[in-house]
Amino acid sequence: AAGIGIVYQEPLFFPNLSITANIFAGHEITDRVGRLDEPAMRSRAAALLDELHVPVSADRRMEHLSPAHVQLVQVARALAFDCRVLVLDEPTTSLTDAEATQLFGVLAALKARGVTILFVSHRLPEVFRLCDRITVLRDGHHIATFDREAATVDQVVRAMVGREPPGHVPRERPAGDARPALSVRDLVRRPRVNGVSFDVAAGEIVGVFGLVGSGRTELVETIFGLARPDAGSVDVHGHRLAPGAPASAIRSGVALVPEDRQRQGLFFNLSLGDNLALPGAALVSHRLIRRREERDGAASQIAALSIKAPGLQVTPDRLSGGNQQKVVVGKWLGIAPRVLLLDEPTKGVDIGAKYEIHNIIRREASRGMACLVASSDLPEVLALADRILVVRDGRLRGELSAVEADEERVMRLAAAPAEGPA
Repeated sequence: AAGIGIVYQEPLFFPNLSITANIFAGHEITDRVGRLDEPAMRSRAAALLDELHVPVSADRRMEHLSPAHVQLVQVARALAFDCRVLVLDEPTTSLTDAEATQLFGVLAALKARGVTILFVSHRLPEVFRLCDRITVLRDGHHIATFDREAATVDQVVRAMVGREPPGHVPRERPAGDARPALSVRDLVRRPRVNGVSFDVAAGEIVGVFGLVGSGRTELVETIFGLARPDAGSVDVHGHRLAPGAPASAIRSGVALVPEDRQRQGLFFNLSLGDNLALPGAALVSHRLIRRREERDGAASQIAALSIKAPGLQVTPDRLSGGNQQKVVVGKWLGIAPRVLLLDEPTKGVDIGAKYEIHNIIRREASRGMACLVASSDLPEVLALADRILVVRDGRLRGELSAVEADEERVMRLAAAPAEGPA
C-alpha cells in the first residue's frame, strides 16, 4: 500500500453492513488459512471508535448511525492502516464543535507522529487552526499559497472568491397577506420533534438553529411530509396539509432542499436537464414528455442561478458541490413554490457558492416567498434570518429577532441544559 488514506466529502459506505465491516472492506484481516479474523477486526474497530470518542458498538450497522458518526467512521477507516499521508475533504461538515475538536486532537497526534495531512475545507477557522500552509484553488486553478502565520482571513477570502466578501444584505419585506404563509401547530414526531409551533410570513426568512441531534432536520422533514407526525398540523396559506404526504405539500406550493443532496436531492443517473425538470413534470396533468419545454426551463434555471456546467446532458457528478447544490435549489424554484424549506443549504460548498446561495434565498424572499432555513452554521443563520428559532432536544427553546440575536444568545439557548418541559 502507498500509505495514503482518504476521507471523502460525501461518505462512502455499505449501509447494511456493520461498522467493522465498513472499516475493513477491501482490507480484511485473515488468519493463516485465509479465513476472516472477525475478533481481530472487531477489536481494532472498537479501539478506533474509542480513540475517536464514537460511543457506539463496532457491530452496529451503518444505516442506524447519525451523519456525524458516519463521518467519524470514515476517519476511522482511513486511520485503520499504515497511513503516512491522510487526505480529508470537508471532514467536519456533519460534526458538532465537540466532535470536530476531538478530530483535530487526533490529527495533531498523527502530525506529531510524522503523518502528512492534506486538509480540504472552506471553513477558514478550522484551516487557520490546523494547517501550516494554506493553498487556494479557484475554478481548478492555483491562486495563491500562504504561510498561516503571515496570512489574514481577509486575504484568503479574497483569493477564494476573487472579490471582497459581502456583509449582511438588508432587504425590504414585501407587504402580503395577513395570514401566515406557513403555520406549524403542536407538531410531534417522537422522539425528535416535541410540540413545536411557529409561523412564517410571506417574504420572511426564518432560521431554525440547532446543534447536531437537536431535531431540526426531523422538524423540516416532518413539515414537508417525509415522515408522518404523531400529532399536530401544518397549514400553508390557510390550507391544511395531509400528514406524511410530500405530494400534497408540493401541490400546495411547498418545496424542500434536503440536507443530503447525494441521497435525497439529485438523481446521479440522470442528466442535469432531467434533474431540473422532474418537479415540474410531476405537477402537470398531461402524460407526454415535452422535451423542448423541459430543456428551455432547465437552461433558464442554469443561467439564472449561475450554475457552471458543461451542458444540460452531463450528470450531476461532473459538477462541484456548490453547483450541485444550486441544481437542487433550482429544480424546486422552477415550480415557483410559495414556501421554501432548506436544510443545511450550504453544507459542503465553497465560500463563493455559499454567498450565491444566500443571495438566491434573499432574492426569493424579497419576491414574497416564505423561507425556512434549518442550519447548524450559526454565522449563516445570523446573516440570513429575520427571526431565529432555536431548537434543542426536539423542542423550541427560544426565538430571537435579527436585531437582538448574536452568537452568545443563540448558543445559550441551543446548548444550555434543559430545566424541565418547555
